[in-house]
Amino acid sequence: MRPRLVPGRWQGLGSSPPVRWGLYSGSGKVPYQVCVDLAAGTAKCSCPSRQYPCKHAVGLQELEPPEALPPPWVEEWTTRRRREPLDDSPEAVERRARARSARVEARSSAMAGGVAGLSDWLVDVAGAGTASLPGRNAAWWGNITARMIDAQTPGLASAVADLQEVVARGGPHWTVEAADRLGSLHLMTRVQPPWRLGLTVTEESVKSAEGWSDRWIPLMRAESDDGRVRTIRQWAWGRQRGEWVVGVRHSAIGVPVPLLPHGMESAAELHPYPGAAPFRVALGELVGSRTPEPIPVAPSWRGGLAGLEPLIAGDPFARLFPLTCASVRFAGGHLVDAERRGVAVRDDGALDTALAITGGAAFDAWGLWDGRAFRVGAVASPGGPPEVVG
Repeated sequence: MRPRLVPGRWQGLGSSPPVRWGLYSGSGKVPYQVCVDLAAGTAKCSCPSRQYPCKHAVGLQELEPPEALPPPWVEEWTTRRRREPLDDSPEAVERRARARSARVEARSSAMAGGVAGLSDWLVDVAGAGTASLPGRNAAWWGNITARMIDAQTPGLASAVADLQEVVARGGPHWTVEAADRLGSLHLMTRVQPPWRLGLTVTEESVKSAEGWSDRWIPLMRAESDDGRVRTIRQWAWGRQRGEWVVGVRHSAIGVPVPLLPHGMESAAELHPYPGAAPFRVALGELVGSRTPEPIPVAPSWRGGLAGLEPLIAGDPFARLFPLTCASVRFAGGHLVDAERRGVAVRDDGALDTALAITGGAAFDAWGLWDGRAFRVGAVASPGGPPEVVG
């Protein structure tokens, strides 16, 4: 294992695009100060390595630090670089181009090796059987996760970690869920979608492209915490575009601020990242927000689930999908529509709030579906404006 990319060794991670920084706990007593400028392709690290960029700077580029104010040592580096004129001689330009080409080639080679290694690992798992997974220790899981991070495929590392979580959680259906995760990993090694492997795209490059101006209504969100960074994902409906998008925010301290005011209808320009629908977006300009007006919902669960077909086909690796249904009632752990078809609903505080608001009457529902259960995000009286509950 090459521990330089293990997230637990990083502290004080932050970014102020296009600059990222962090403190890496190496073999010495004092953590290394690492910072990179993604736009200029430059880096600085206080480690004694003579290689440039060093392995710590390369590792930092694979992480997604939350936005923050630069500490003094980063400010000093960026200020000094601004004072230093860029060598724009033909030789220097060619040298930088060669360096960029070499980095791209090196990453492609590393990623290919990582995918091949994961394929071999999956063959071994298949040979031992799914039932062997609960007996695997943390070092076994950590080894394959570290190999994927070292191969600069953090998306694959996250997928393996998701499989490990399913196995550790257990439950009556863990073997089915684990088989589903293993199938997704196998498919990833064959299809290799860039946005799922973890190829990073800077927010600056995304915002430089054409955006989508619309009135966006975020109604569902999901929070996660990997022990290093807290993440909030927010699903918003575009009134004119008629599609969902996903806003993602990270924070190393406290709860991250959502991309858009949650539960409000906001006039904003959003810029899509490469990938598949529902597209991840970056916020370009927020003009204003107001109480939302009614938005369309699927007439039945059958219609809502059928509407997910293009989303699942476009990104079969996604775990959460936006789902809506009109005029549902709670009955025996399910939300039942007008056609008397039900979908299992997650029993949590959001459901309690929804039932308290609606008083047992039928209501329109918006939420997230994970393939097994529906998690309520917003409700409304039939045909009325949505109100977030989770």
